Amino acid sequence: MRISAVRHGFSLAEIMVALVILSVIVMGLASTTTTFLHETTLDNVRVRASTAADTRVAEIQGWPDYSGLTSFAETKANYPDVGWTRVTTVVRDTAPATGCNSPPFPACPNSDITRVTVTVTAPSLQTPVTRSIAITSF
Repeated sequence: MRISAVRHGFSLAEIMVALVILSVIVMGLASTTTTFLHETTLDNVRVRASTAADTRVAEIQGWPDYSGLTSFAETKANYPDVGWTRVTTVVRDTAPATGCNSPPFPACPNSDITRVTVTVTAPSLQTPVTRSIAITSF
């Protein structure tokens, strides 16, 4: 009587092929994960820089004394983190207004516009985050 040999499991060649395929997949996932983590970190830095600029703009917009807005001009180093810089420029324009030569205006009034720009830079930001507003007196 002859006993038939029944094979159970995989051959060495099949296991090696499966390991090569699995290795390629894992290497691709590792590369994608590294790129994803890098982009997430950059997005976090951009959000923090935007928040710092928006907070400064909101602080200036809420200031009750229009004539005192120029006191906000400054360069602040290491804010909100080490290596970061927040620059606030304030330019007040009181030049005569243009385009009001027709009646009922006998003369053009002076415009009174204050332009505020807040720029935040960080070591890992490729381009700085900038927020600008124009505030007028009334």
